[in-house]
Amino acid sequence: MGSMRQNIFDDLIAHLDEADTAPRRMILMVGDPQRMQMLKKYFPQRTGFFLIEFSDLTPDVLNSIAPDSVVAPALCEQFDCLDLADLLHRARFKGRIRAIPKGLPRPEIIREEIASLYPSLDFDMLDLTPVQLVQIRAALH
Repeated sequence: MGSMRQNIFDDLIAHLDEADTAPRRMILMVGDPQRMQMLKKYFPQRTGFFLIEFSDLTPDVLNSIAPDSVVAPALCEQFDCLDLADLLHRARFKGRIRAIPKGLPRPEIIREEIASLYPSLDFDMLDLTPVQLVQIRAALH
C-alpha cells in the first residue's frame, strides 16, 4: 500500500510520464552562454536547451547531449561556423545545424562553402528578424 509520501511520489511520476508524451526537441546552442541564452525566446516552449562554449564541445559531449539541432553564431571571436561544421562532421552529427549570420554581408557564401566541404551536413543560416520567426521554428523542427 505504501506511505502517503510514496503514493504522492508514484502519482507524480505517473503524471510526468503522461505529460511527456509530446516530443521534446533538444537544441544545443554553441557560443557565449549569456548571448545564446537570449535566443531561447524564439523557440517553442517544450524545447530543451543546452548551452556550451565551443572550446568545451567535443564529439563525446555532443553524443552525450544528442541534440536534434545545433545553433551557433556564424562568426565570433572563439570560432566560426566552419570550425563548428568540421567538428560536427567528424562527430558524424546527423541533426540540423543553423548559424546566425548577424552582420555578415553575404551569408550565402558561407552556406555554399559548407555545402561543398561537408555535403552530408544539414546546414543553413537563420534570419532573426521578426518576420522570420515562424520560419526559424519550422527550420529547426
